[in-house]
Amino acid sequence: MARGGQQSLRVGRNAPNLRERATVKIRNAILRLHYKPGQKLTERMLCLETGVSRTSIREALRQLEAEGLVERGPRRGLMVAALSPSEARQIYEVRLALETASAGLFVQRASAKDVEALKLACDAIERDINRKPVTDYVQSIDRFFDILMRGADNEVARSILRNLRARINYLRALTAEASGAERESETLAIMRGVVDAAIRRDVDDIVQRCKSMVERSARYAIALLTRLEDEAAGKHENSTVRRKRVLAPSRPKRVEDDVSHGT
Repeated sequence: MARGGQQSLRVGRNAPNLRERATVKIRNAILRLHYKPGQKLTERMLCLETGVSRTSIREALRQLEAEGLVERGPRRGLMVAALSPSEARQIYEVRLALETASAGLFVQRASAKDVEALKLACDAIERDINRKPVTDYVQSIDRFFDILMRGADNEVARSILRNLRARINYLRALTAEASGAERESETLAIMRGVVDAAIRRDVDDIVQRCKSMVERSARYAIALLTRLEDEAAGKHENSTVRRKRVLAPSRPKRVEDDVSHGT
């Protein structure tokens, strides 16, 4: 553990694969908002923080860029991706289609062992709900949905969502950081309802519960991203106005001004 209770980003030298370990460390740092949306990521900074070579960092950044967590800025530098409300909406639309359908298939195809695993995953969410940073909580939710998708026995749907996994978890981290205890308790209750519907093998109920859960998450995330986008635009506008004031040439003093003021 680093100073001040912060998690260390150092990568152990006995790691079997430094690139993979560096990727995990940087990914988790993004998910817990150690690196903020729009923040520039330099190889030198990441080498110092993780203790691995530029080659490993470069490969890790390529992987995170493919996942959508890192993007290239206007000056060819890399930065933490900032998801727009429109991008979030599209991700939730895919989730809505695939997760609700998969929930119905889970009821029809999942084994008793799968249902028990889903219940245990929900228990883990309750255990991690108040932990800071939110990484453990986000990973527990991710595990819950992965069990749901695996039990549905549709690898095509699971593969599509796996490609969006990093960005889905990024949205979960952002919303978990912003939401209060009351909202998280409501989320847990909804997920308990999903488990209950799975135990009862009620297709209609589990589909409706998953649909309501994804729609609820989408509304909250899109509203949050819209607000953050508006705040960032406002700060940029204020900064531009201040810069113009500093750079604006002062009006040269005229003789008439002195006369009119009696100087």
